[in-house]
Amino acid sequence: MPSLKPFQDRLPVPSVVEPILNVNEKQLSFKAKIKYVKLHKDLPSTEVWSYRLAAGRVINPGSGSTYLGPTVNIQRGENVEVRWANKVKTASYAAGTLPFEVVKIDPAAVPGTIPQNVPGKDGALNDAQDRMRPILRELKASLVTHLHGGRSQADSDGWPDNMAAVDQSNFYCYSNNQAAATLWYHDHANHVTRLNVYAGLAGAWLIRDEEEYCLNLPDGEFELPLVIQDRNLDVEGGSFNGKVLHKTEVNGGPAEFFGPYTLVNGKIWPKTAVEPRLYRLRILNGSNARTYRLMLLDNSGNSQHASIWQIGCDQGLLENKLTCPVEGLVLAPGERVDLLVDFAAFADQSLYLWNTAEAPFGNNSITTDPSGELSALLADPFAGNSADDNRRPFPQIMRFDVVTDASSPSHSVPADPLWQPNHPKTEITANMPIRLMGLVEKPADPAHIDSIAMLVFAEYVQITPHEPAPAGAEVVTFNFFDPKDGSARTESFWKGAEEFYDKVNWKVHLGATEQWYIVNVSPDTHPVHVHLVDMDVNQRYEYTLTGTTDDAATPFPSTTPWEIDGNIHHIESITATNALSVETGQKGPKDTVRINPNEMIGIALKFSPYPGKYLYHCHILEHEDHDMMRPFVIVDPSIPHHSH
Repeated sequence: MPSLKPFQDRLPVPSVVEPILNVNEKQLSFKAKIKYVKLHKDLPSTEVWSYRLAAGRVINPGSGSTYLGPTVNIQRGENVEVRWANKVKTASYAAGTLPFEVVKIDPAAVPGTIPQNVPGKDGALNDAQDRMRPILRELKASLVTHLHGGRSQADSDGWPDNMAAVDQSNFYCYSNNQAAATLWYHDHANHVTRLNVYAGLAGAWLIRDEEEYCLNLPDGEFELPLVIQDRNLDVEGGSFNGKVLHKTEVNGGPAEFFGPYTLVNGKIWPKTAVEPRLYRLRILNGSNARTYRLMLLDNSGNSQHASIWQIGCDQGLLENKLTCPVEGLVLAPGERVDLLVDFAAFADQSLYLWNTAEAPFGNNSITTDPSGELSALLADPFAGNSADDNRRPFPQIMRFDVVTDASSPSHSVPADPLWQPNHPKTEITANMPIRLMGLVEKPADPAHIDSIAMLVFAEYVQITPHEPAPAGAEVVTFNFFDPKDGSARTESFWKGAEEFYDKVNWKVHLGATEQWYIVNVSPDTHPVHVHLVDMDVNQRYEYTLTGTTDDAATPFPSTTPWEIDGNIHHIESITATNALSVETGQKGPKDTVRINPNEMIGIALKFSPYPGKYLYHCHILEHEDHDMMRPFVIVDPSIPHHSH
């Protein structure tokens, strides 16, 4: 197989843009277009889809070529109208089709390897075996953009069915009336989000405010947005042909995409020069499915976590700084983290951003030796382990080369608290509404070789004297601890939905604060994203289940209930057991939260400022596209509403 040498390309930095004033409105315009970029200096040019600025002001031209869209710089409360135009057309003006193939691999056809660890289509199911392969080969670009983390009106949120075909546009209005934070924009088209984002349709959106300015954080060239994604590459005749490849597995392999090559800002394993001073790194996991556990290693492979402080997460600043965990910082798809990194002690040295997370991710501590891995890489830059059963054949992400001197005095690490006294917090109240959902995996259909395991939300509706369960409904008893006072509670729910187009069951009052419980009954960690609102994770528990399965030979209840997967026929009870501390990376205002296997979390959400129809979904894009997504409706409490 062909190979690539790491740290050959300079880190690209996308252009920074801001809206322009047109009459009385601030406006931006973007065109999604076909573009050709080099993902690595030794690769041919690759066809991608890219958001390109059509109208706006460039305030920093950036550096290098990337498929990422421009970084949008917005002031809090700045109302902006944005045109998202679909101009994905070929040179002959025909509607563009996907610039890569979508294949499924039978691991039995490539013995001795894990298919996702290697490039190329060896072992791919043919058109007759894979029903979707010829269909996706002819898929035309249909796009709809979502501002992830934005407090957007429902008609500007990027509802996944509201797609724009080629030469059509969506016009959205964003109020940006929220705390300073790292948001991002990406395609959200129903059933093809994984493919459109993989084609390149993503970019960063930074909201600024006075609270952030008061901290005197590193800015300008000392503030780096880092968008981490993974890709696989296609091969012809023993050489890379310049195309990326969306490759997943069947027959027990993961249906999620995990690529062997890690890109930062659109380059494979780049490098960047930094000064010996404090930097602000705004990191986004923009991958389809891969979770990262990030470590910063010196030349000897020692973790430099003591030089890192976390000051923010998805929805903005933390109340107080957090130190970086010794074992690394976990970042799932859709999550963002705001870090301060002090390079002052590393003049004339190189530091390496490293990944130690397995794929699929289950929050396990895998046996790995970053020091040994780095030593092997430094001895042989083409070193890698294609047989790695954690689907982590190349753990390196990028390299920081610290120069000798700083060009000016460094910024300082701000003192706690980072929040100003009037910073809003989500208030936990007595008798707040309770919602319950389960993350459940359904097995593949053995009758079809191309069938994959499906993941769904088992969405439950609380039973009350005014809203009894329908006849024949599956009823579950939920035993949990009240988020307000910790007292034991028992409530009953009925299962109302599983798939995206099932009936809308959850009507939420505008301005209400609710407590949602998410129970993971699958073998992997899932990042769940709720549109419009931010979330405070306030509870984390292990749980037990009782119920029945489709297979009489499957024990139920089980000591490891998440291993029963799609054999679940009916969950009869869910009981919170051992209390766990909220993970460090989950503290602070979030819009995407992780739920590990055999765990349930409680989150508080305040539903404001807009009414309308919104979504929650898993941000593993292969899961989202295969129906792990559900709608909810926010209604003004003064308006009568009914269940029909």
